[in-house]
Amino acid sequence: MAIEQINNRSDILPGYNLKIPNVQFRGGRAIAVYHFILTMFHEPTMIMVLGPGGTVVDLIAQTAPIYNLIQITYSTYSPTLSDRKTYPFLFKTIQTDNVHNPARVALLQHFGWDKVATIQDTDDRYTTIASDLNKLLGEANITVQASGGFGKDVTTQLSQLENLMAVDARIVIALMNPQQCRKLLCWVYNNGMYGSRYLWIFNGALMGNWWKPRKSDTLDCTAEEIDQAIEYSIFTEPSFFADEGERGIAGYSSPNHYWKAHVDYARLKYNATEAESTVYVPLAFDAVYAAALALNASAAELPPGIGLENWTYADHRMNSVFFRNMEKTNFFGVSGPVRFDKTGDRLGRIIIKQIQDGKAVEVGKFHAYERKIKWSQATPLRWKGGQPPVDEVRKITREIRISDGLFYTMVSLAGLGVIFCFLFLAFNFKFREKRVIKMSSPRLNNALILGCIFAYLAIILFGLTENVAESNQAFYMCKARVWIMVVGFTLAFGSMFSKTWRVYALFRHTKVEKKVIKDFHLFAMVGSFLLMDVLFLMLWEVLDPITVRRESFPPEEDPNRNDVLYLPELRRCTSNYLMYWLGIIYASKGILILFGIFLAWETRKVQIPELNDSKQIGLCVYNVMIMSAVGVPIINLLDSQQLDISFAVLSVCIIVCTSTTLALVFVPKIWQGLRHGFEIQRSGKFLTRKGSSGTVTNGCDDHINCKKEIIQLKNQINVLNKEITDIRKRKVNKYDSQAIVVCADRLSVNGSSTSHDTKSTAGSIRSLHLRDMDAQNNGIEMQVIKETSA
Repeated sequence: MAIEQINNRSDILPGYNLKIPNVQFRGGRAIAVYHFILTMFHEPTMIMVLGPGGTVVDLIAQTAPIYNLIQITYSTYSPTLSDRKTYPFLFKTIQTDNVHNPARVALLQHFGWDKVATIQDTDDRYTTIASDLNKLLGEANITVQASGGFGKDVTTQLSQLENLMAVDARIVIALMNPQQCRKLLCWVYNNGMYGSRYLWIFNGALMGNWWKPRKSDTLDCTAEEIDQAIEYSIFTEPSFFADEGERGIAGYSSPNHYWKAHVDYARLKYNATEAESTVYVPLAFDAVYAAALALNASAAELPPGIGLENWTYADHRMNSVFFRNMEKTNFFGVSGPVRFDKTGDRLGRIIIKQIQDGKAVEVGKFHAYERKIKWSQATPLRWKGGQPPVDEVRKITREIRISDGLFYTMVSLAGLGVIFCFLFLAFNFKFREKRVIKMSSPRLNNALILGCIFAYLAIILFGLTENVAESNQAFYMCKARVWIMVVGFTLAFGSMFSKTWRVYALFRHTKVEKKVIKDFHLFAMVGSFLLMDVLFLMLWEVLDPITVRRESFPPEEDPNRNDVLYLPELRRCTSNYLMYWLGIIYASKGILILFGIFLAWETRKVQIPELNDSKQIGLCVYNVMIMSAVGVPIINLLDSQQLDISFAVLSVCIIVCTSTTLALVFVPKIWQGLRHGFEIQRSGKFLTRKGSSGTVTNGCDDHINCKKEIIQLKNQINVLNKEITDIRKRKVNKYDSQAIVVCADRLSVNGSSTSHDTKSTAGSIRSLHLRDMDAQNNGIEMQVIKETSA
């Protein structure tokens, strides 16, 4: 039909008619070659070779160059025919297997897959395809994770398949015949290498439902299981027809239009009731047109006086003209666009199909001459899970960090605590000369506030180290937060305990002596505590320095994406023997807390609120011990990944302990000052201070309180007198006896002054004076006067 159309056209080979001699080759490959050579010695002279099909193509293609004959075949897929050295004059209007490889590469590039594995049958056809494919993959910078042969030997098959699992291949191209494909699919199902994480790309076959098991198959899975394994897989097929609406050089506008003409021609020409409908018919049709167009172009290039009829088998010059114009062939045939590459392979269209719901559906076409895939709008690609798989598990390192809400909450609370510290500091500085503040050692209070500021800053540093800091910044923050926390604790509680130690030192003895304990003595005590901390921290830094280390945890899958694997990683401040160093810190600070408990207990009966903070210390120590007993075990027992809980517990413990300490120390003083003034003392017990006219007692706030205080003082005097009498009785035979007598010089009630003197026959008792904080030396002086016998 194609030859008659061309012979009837005036624009193609005018003045010439194409003929196909009625020569049929029957028998084996050798017989076919024999008949071909015999034809060369008989008229008419052949100008080109069309066909043949089957397994004899390669032999004819090797023989034809002897006679300078160009050959056009339409029914052989073998990629070995693309070798120009072996088959120099062979052209194919059918897409060979190698033409599918650019389509596969384009598919990989479209989805951004840069890692792929290949597995192929050990037959020469498939090994040649795989070799060409690997070459193209390398040119496209796509890594081949594994490539192996899937032969007949079961052991070799299992070895290659296990290799795919070992490299965790997710995109696999399988090049093999349908029977081998079915065996592979059984293994795929049995090993779970299918579903949303995997994609198998097969070379396909012309037969329908090629993946369905045949009776001759020996498989270890069912047809339903193969259907599950192959679902959403992709395979490629050559395109045999132009798309609907595309009008080619022969004038047909659709595949149905061509087939109707083909059937009508067979009926009229050969009286055939049914025309043979194979996929090769349109390819053979276009092969005739390709030969005619090449000869038509060659006739125009021949020198004047020389025509196609002058062709001989020895004419190399005319052969080169034919070959050049065949390479330039470019027309639109009934099978689509017809072009050839340098190997004689057709640059046509490759159909991309996907298995959807157990059926092969066309989802796109690869246009080889454009190197582009045009996807179908009617039947788009579908993926299990709604998204295409990836070529490998995306291992994304995810730093375990404190959640933003918790981080900002705790940092804000710590910042608020720092603000209150500065407010207390301003209060302490402004009223430092007032009696209430001056008696409580304002300089030590400043050190206590500084320690609390350090504690709050430690929380901020803990949060910044985990969330914000870069690696180099985190390195210094790790060291800084340890130093600040240790020093802050010592400053806060060391200052508080040193003030109580002064009260303890003044009131623990009843001997007649004079003691002056100034603030620099207390600062020396705090300084000694700090010196021990500094020496310990320096020793730690030298012997086992703190560094930033990254701790990795078991990978976690993304709940929304099966192909993303998160690698949790925690940035930790640690050292080789961290627990031992922390144990020493806990022990040393525990000893400091016990020291505070001892001082609070020993000074609990000293009734001088301005000096004695034993009650507040007891509450502070109780608070610290409870929070430490709860917080420290929780933090140490928590998993490293539970960073939020760990940070929350640590921050709450520090904030509660620090804020409670500040409140217990400063709020009573502020409250007293706001209610009664900083110069008014509600208690007059034993405490006197020097005024301009001598020693006066504190004024009472009201008449009732003064009466109560007088009664209490009288009761205490009676007790002391009783003790004196008992002492005299026990020491009646001695000349001297000593007694500690504490007398109130005078009591003022409603502005009147009353003096009480206690006398005895054994001697005289003089008064005990307890003075305020000296304005110049900030010391406290106590005198105890002995009782001497007469």
